[in-house]
Amino acid sequence: MKIHTKRKNRMNPSTDNLSSFSRFPACLQKKSGWVQFFETRRTLEPHLHQIEPTNQCLYSCIMCPRAKNMNRNVGFMEFALYTKVIDEVATYSEPVRSQEIELFHFGESLLHPDIEKMVGYASQRKLRVTLSVNGPQLDPEIAGKLLCVGPYRLIVSLDGNDQESYAAIRGRNADFKRAIQNIDGLITIHKKMNSKTRISVRMIEMHLNAQHVNGFRDRWAKKDIEVDVREFFPWSEKKMIRLGKFEKYPPFMPCPFPWKHLVVQWNGDVVPCCRDYNGAIKLGNVHNTSLKAIWNSSTYEDFRQQMASGKFKQNTMCPECLDIYSTGPDRYSQA
Repeated sequence: MKIHTKRKNRMNPSTDNLSSFSRFPACLQKKSGWVQFFETRRTLEPHLHQIEPTNQCLYSCIMCPRAKNMNRNVGFMEFALYTKVIDEVATYSEPVRSQEIELFHFGESLLHPDIEKMVGYASQRKLRVTLSVNGPQLDPEIAGKLLCVGPYRLIVSLDGNDQESYAAIRGRNADFKRAIQNIDGLITIHKKMNSKTRISVRMIEMHLNAQHVNGFRDRWAKKDIEVDVREFFPWSEKKMIRLGKFEKYPPFMPCPFPWKHLVVQWNGDVVPCCRDYNGAIKLGNVHNTSLKAIWNSSTYEDFRQQMASGKFKQNTMCPECLDIYSTGPDRYSQA
């Protein structure tokens, strides 16, 4: 049985103790060095990190800004638009096309009426599509249909170990008993089908549920399912800092996302990262152009230069976010 606890990335260690800075070579002890490092590793074809079937959701999770702060329209991605994006990514070279594509962003993907069809289409194109879903929605009928179309991975988010802790984090629609029954059903169906889909149950560790982590691991370690305890992060919301411990960037390191990947929201808007829940930084739209063209456009390059220089023009989201994750006396403005 695999039990996963997200380990510290040596390129992104916890920097509460700034002495860890000494572990980096001289070229990474200034911001320009980090920028050059990221640029030399940027591929011409973008990694599609997330594609959003819908931003509709039934839950009000305390660690998610969606319920209180999301003001963009709620909707569902058209299947034709989805296939346009998937068809493009399927033509990409390795290793870009083999990276996981998360079929979610700021909504419960199981609410999309074509979710089974979406997963199946990506699987047919031999792409590694991953779903992260809420247990109460994953009834045996849906679970069976999803496993039949072969997602690469299916994650069930379950941040508590009883009804009280689960509802305290995910809100009044968090039915722990139903979630447990559905996960047990998923395990049974997975075994009967001899499915190759990886399945895991995930807890995001915060102050509120830290005392339940060991019990959570023990409960699921007894069953044939991966256990994933994930570190908390406060998105771009300073008010969420109080919810738990989170990892920060090394001194002088800019946000790496502009060089790593992009996200497509349900209406086709391309944004730079999973934290842009309101579509504040629109870098293009896949209705009228390709992901690759957007990724290599002057608009995207200007955005990277803003991150590299620390001069963000009208972009107010990134400075606020960096103020959470940056470390060191000069913060992200250091050249």
